[in-house]
Formats: sequence, structure tokens, C-alpha cells
Amino acid sequence: MENITISTAAQINYKFCGLLESKSSDWTHMSRPLEEYQLIIVTNGTLHIADDSQHYAISANEYLIMKPGYQYGDKPSLCSFYWLHFECPMLHIPNESVFTLPLRGAISSMNRIRAAFTQLNDVEFTYKDKRTNNFYAMNILLEIYNQIQASALSSNHSFKDYLLQNVRNYIKWNQACHLTVSDLAKYLGYHPKYLSSLFHKEVGITLKQYLINETMECAKVELCNSNRSILSIALSLGFCDGHAFSYAFKHHTGMTPTEYRNSHHPIDRNSN
Repeated sequence: MENITISTAAQINYKFCGLLESKSSDWTHMSRPLEEYQLIIVTNGTLHIADDSQHYAISANEYLIMKPGYQYGDKPSLCSFYWLHFECPMLHIPNESVFTLPLRGAISSMNRIRAAFTQLNDVEFTYKDKRTNNFYAMNILLEIYNQIQASALSSNHSFKDYLLQNVRNYIKWNQACHLTVSDLAKYLGYHPKYLSSLFHKEVGITLKQYLINETMECAKVELCNSNRSILSIALSLGFCDGHAFSYAFKHHTGMTPTEYRNSHHPIDRNSN
């Protein structure tokens, strides 16, 4: 399969992006010269598109990178897809840092793709800075690359191992947020009951309890390493007030937040 080589040193030159939703089954992709690379990620339906040498039928959760040339819709398509136009320069220096992507492949997590395009649209509208746009566009290509690598690695591990690691990673990187089982299940694309049952069976504690444990670990770090008030910490962790936080913390540790803070080598909290 043909690949595209992308330099992480040179980055890419972002041109424009968007989300297209065909309004009827009669819609056909336009015919036009393509002056740069175009990434297409289909979210629903099937896109029928062609270039100078080949016809493609790209289905939901698949992507295609079209090279500069000429493109046209070879038949009607009822579909929706993200699109991203970019140039792919190379520095041509010794040991240039690069990665390669197949020109066509599968997407394993469409939620992460949606999030990456949302970020790109946001920074393009907010900052109007070419370097920032290039960075966030590059992030989309790296997301695809990492999804492909993760899928390859997961072939050496069970589906359960891969899913549970994703659960732990997401909780770790969102430890300071007030995560719920429903939030986690929605992000990963599973039913809350299924995810909870699998986690309990494989790990030995409920997913809800695991989330509580991680929240309390985050609280301990804040109590020992900051001079934030108990109320401030409580609100940042998603509790409605300091009383609810104190009750949950004491139930979990056997100590109130203040007792825990004072007994674990408190830092100097005097104001400067």
C-alpha cells in the first residue's frame, strides 16, 4: 500500500478544513484540480470519489489521503466526512524526523478525530495564526498515526487489556475532573453497564470506586502541595460544597481534609 511521509521537523502547511454532509442521495463530489494533499475521514455513509488512477469507496470510520492531481465524484454519495487540505514539505536534512501513513486506512476512535477537528476549528477562528493552525492540523495526522500504531499493538494483546488500559489512561489524564462512569463510557463508546461490569470483573473493584479512589488521590496531592482552601479543592474536584467533599474524604481516608493536610508535612502556607 502506498504511504505518505510527513516530517515532524518541517511540520505541514495547513490550508483549510471542514465537515461536509451531503443533503441527498443524489449528491456527487465536485470535479476539480487538487493542488495539495487532501485528507478525507468519512463519519457516515460511503463516499464515492476518484482521481486520475483509481476509484474509491470510503465507508464510515475509514480515511483516504488524496495526492495532488485531479479528483471527481464518480457516483452519487449519501455521506458525511471531515476534510483537511495540507501541503507536506520536507527539510531534506540528515536524520530528519519523519513518520509514514498509509494513504488509506481505518479509524479506531472517531471521537478523538472529532475532538481534534473541533480544536483545529477553534484555534483557526480564535487566533488566526498560521503556525498554530499548522500545529493543530499536524495533530490530526499524528492522531491517525497513533491509532494505527495502537491497533497494531493491540493485536498482541487481548481486547480487554486494550480497553482497560484506555480506561486507566483517560482517568489518569483527567484526574482533576469530576468524571462519572457515564462520562467515561460515552468517551470510549460503550454502554456504562458493560464498561462497569468488565472493569469490575477484570480489576476486582467497581469502576465507580476506582474513580473515587483516583479523585481522592488527586485531593491528597492538592492538600499536601498547595495552599488552596478546602472549598476551592472541593469545587475543582466536582463536589457541590466543602461539606460534601469533607464527608467523602473522611469516609475514604478516615480523616478530614484538614486533619490529613496537617499530618502530612504541610508546606509553608504564609502569604508572601
